Amino acid sequence: MVKPILLYLLLLSAAIGIIHLATIAWNRHSVPAVAVSSSPKITGISRDFVYDLSGSEAGGLGDAMRLFDENCDPKNDPSSVPFTSPLPTLGADKFFPKDKGLRIVVDLQGVYALDELYWYDKSPESDSAWFYTGDMRHWEQAVASCTAGSPGGWGWKTFHLQAQSRYVMIRFNSKKPVLTGIALYGRLQQKIRPEAAAGRPLPAPTLQEFAGTNAADFAPAYLLAPFHQTRVYQLLQWYDADTVHPYPDNQVGLPAGLPAFADSIRLQGNQCWLSIRGLPLWMDKKGMNERDKPVTQPGMDTEDPLSYGRHAKTFWTLARLLGKTSGGGMDRFENGNEEDGWWTDYYWTPAAYFAMSSADYDGHEGRLGPERGLKAGNAECRLLMSGMTQLDTNRVRTLKFLCEQLRRDRKFIWEGGVQYHYYSTNSASIAQMPTRGISPEEDHLRQKLARVRAFHDKWLPGIPLILGENGYDRSQESRQRTPLLPGHREAESQGIMILRSLMAVFMAGFDGYNQYMLRDATANPQATGPYATSGLVSGPGRNDVFPGWHYWRSAMQLLGNYKPDSIISESGPVCVYRLRHRDHPDSLAYYLVSPTTKGVVVKNFRLLTGIRANQVFRQIKLTDGTPADGPDPGITKTGFIEINVQESPTIVFVKR
Repeated sequence: MVKPILLYLLLLSAAIGIIHLATIAWNRHSVPAVAVSSSPKITGISRDFVYDLSGSEAGGLGDAMRLFDENCDPKNDPSSVPFTSPLPTLGADKFFPKDKGLRIVVDLQGVYALDELYWYDKSPESDSAWFYTGDMRHWEQAVASCTAGSPGGWGWKTFHLQAQSRYVMIRFNSKKPVLTGIALYGRLQQKIRPEAAAGRPLPAPTLQEFAGTNAADFAPAYLLAPFHQTRVYQLLQWYDADTVHPYPDNQVGLPAGLPAFADSIRLQGNQCWLSIRGLPLWMDKKGMNERDKPVTQPGMDTEDPLSYGRHAKTFWTLARLLGKTSGGGMDRFENGNEEDGWWTDYYWTPAAYFAMSSADYDGHEGRLGPERGLKAGNAECRLLMSGMTQLDTNRVRTLKFLCEQLRRDRKFIWEGGVQYHYYSTNSASIAQMPTRGISPEEDHLRQKLARVRAFHDKWLPGIPLILGENGYDRSQESRQRTPLLPGHREAESQGIMILRSLMAVFMAGFDGYNQYMLRDATANPQATGPYATSGLVSGPGRNDVFPGWHYWRSAMQLLGNYKPDSIISESGPVCVYRLRHRDHPDSLAYYLVSPTTKGVVVKNFRLLTGIRANQVFRQIKLTDGTPADGPDPGITKTGFIEINVQESPTIVFVKR
């Protein structure tokens, strides 16, 4: 029996060998191998044209540019190993919406014939990643891949492409597929020149025009008199309170007292806008979270403008009933508040916020039908961007990109302004909870905001730039507590820090500033929670005025008609800014303060003015308008003025 078995095994081995040789011959002669292309690597990918549609950089510490920052060329150097991941690391899951994932879009600034894609897979777990060509209206999937999931599979992966495209998109299903680098190869077919930003820079405001506050109730007009701009917090359910009639038959109205309140502000020459957040009353009664998305029906696509018809109807009603007329009215409406909050599970991606905003602006260019959106209700009304929790210019850049891609008119729809919120604290990043407030000078607030101003000058000239929240708590138990200045009580220290912040933002070139907040959050002036004692006035039910309110009014009386002129000094023992009168250019005001919080007095400081000797000047305390160094005017020396400077600001008025 042994020999037949051996013979059978020999025959089987020979058959397998013949099949193997035939397969090799077929592969060699019938299916040519795909050759490595000779196309060059696409270079020059710029952060300015890389867009994270989830907005994970500020809120999740992601960075889409990390796909390209190490400049690897794996076709010519396969040993290169990129290390940086673009994915968020803080509260990451919220940046991967269900069935959408985290999407990074790249504008190559030219149409390329793409033929190869390399990405470096360093995924600790296996999941899907995709690559698309096309644009925001028409994406075509070019690659679908499941990542390795273990070190044994890490390395460069190569994909062959056949597409012409200006835009590409990389989509991550979850935080599991970690790609640390991407290289694209192709030949340029058409160079695209960047479009020049439309619009002209706005004229600088006076301090009076610039200065505002936040309010949560319809406060008496006299309390709001020193504040030219008032941002009024409102809930959507106070307007869309109809729980009986389904959309589109639902009724929308105004809260009692709102028209009279708005008139009282306008009659004293000031302005206000509504910041409307939350859900319709019927959704609230179903137990939905206030921060959820007010789509017309739950389950609708939150990134589709057509899902927000009911919301757009509310904004049409607001414009029709409250919009600007020859006799007054509001011309700005803000749709939300801090939708980019990273601390909540109800985070809004830029794509979702754009969708609601396009509906609120003009019914998504009328596609929601008549009587939808602000512009259909009153052409003079403008949409103001919901305040962002950080100085997140990347989010703004992405929103601008979405307007250009998803609207036929390519219009930036937040004509009423872009709004940031920012508080000076000792927190180094959002991963660290602050424990105290710090001075604007220690925080380099003006310098930070000047960088934001430069971004807006480049990309959005003519769009108002607003710091919509900034302030301090009086309570020394709050994580947002004011620095306590020696010789000053808590309330006095709060007022001085607010003035110093006001001037830092003013000199950064912003168009508006809204101090947070007019009132305390509660009737208890000793409350210890964060933002509970930020008010310049006592809480609900009382109208007691704290020192900060008087300091603010004094600043408006002294400097209300002045505009920013120049930064004289920020690096020495005294911070010096120069302002110029709007109507009398020869009238100058020098703002001086010791930028510390330890009780420092800089004696005999020489303010270099270039003014000849024996000229009269006035030295005034900004907090109360009283003379800072005796009742008599001072006399200049040759080219300078000699004064004592404290941590409470001083103003020197001179004529040149």
